Amino acid sequence: MRRFLIFIAFIGIAQISFAQQRVVEFIKAGAADANKLFQPYLEPYAFALGDGLNNGWYNSAETHKLFGFDLAVSVNAVQIPSSARTFDLSALDFTSLHVASGSSIAQTIAGEDIDGPTLIVTDDQGNELASFKSPPGTGLDLVPIPMAQITFGVLPNTDLSVRYVPTVNFSIKDDDGKIGMIGAGIKHNFIKSIPGLKSLPLDAAVFIGYSKINTESGLTFTPQDYGSGITSVTFTNTDDQMLKISSSSLKYGLIVSKKLGPLTVFGSVSQNSSKSTVDLLGKYPVVTALSNGDLVISDEDALYDPIALKFDNSNISMDAGVRLKLAFFSLFGSVSKSEYTSFNAGVSLGFR
Repeated sequence: MRRFLIFIAFIGIAQISFAQQRVVEFIKAGAADANKLFQPYLEPYAFALGDGLNNGWYNSAETHKLFGFDLAVSVNAVQIPSSARTFDLSALDFTSLHVASGSSIAQTIAGEDIDGPTLIVTDDQGNELASFKSPPGTGLDLVPIPMAQITFGVLPNTDLSVRYVPTVNFSIKDDDGKIGMIGAGIKHNFIKSIPGLKSLPLDAAVFIGYSKINTESGLTFTPQDYGSGITSVTFTNTDDQMLKISSSSLKYGLIVSKKLGPLTVFGSVSQNSSKSTVDLLGKYPVVTALSNGDLVISDEDALYDPIALKFDNSNISMDAGVRLKLAFFSLFGSVSKSEYTSFNAGVSLGFR
């Protein structure tokens, strides 16, 4: 169990590490344009994280007997569609950014691992302050989101599921960070609670579940990240730079299942919603141009807390899957269609 929780944490750490490397490029565009550029770039993973957190809650409408329990570990693999792997830079209303020449199609974080078009940062007089390429994607359009949860029979025909990853501290290139997750869900097999319906050869339940994950990582972005060409630097470096990512998800709906010997077939329809935020906090250097063409970085023109993004998503989810019970453990798998298509597979151990 502990090793699996650490694996969950390191999935998040890897995503933060990747984001760190791109953030230093976005900041060159200034606060307004950095937000416009970062939003479509990160959106596929923000939506995938929300879909992933909403999956894997159940593999049957059947509930445990009082004090029955099971421990389930699974992996959600969220498929990013081709339409979400690129975005058009020309569709963004930039203030000081311009595409140098050629195609304006850039990779999102889920796109190919190739550099995008060159972007030029200019001031109000058209002086070039900096340039950089729109960053590449990860080349990963199938996003794995591991999950672990324990479920108890707490009331007649009612289960309580709990997800928990204790806060884990980590360090990436001397920058400290942490990650943690919590979640809870309730399932009630109402067909077993209504007289006259108990004899029906199926189970039907209502479900509601909520999950929340928080991650944060320190950053180190200094004037040296702009490269050569800077005439004057009077910028005081600080240690307050930080990237914070938070995502919460809510799922509620109806589950129906049918037992066929050791095999259970289940399906569900639910309402899914997720909210994610990405905040870049702290003080960051920016380049400004003097009338004589000199490029300057100073404390006076520094950016503070330059990026604050919100990703909200809501959709109907259709799930279908099977569970195979073998003695004291079960194997299960399902397919879910909501904003993106995702696949879930795992194993559970317990007593019903």
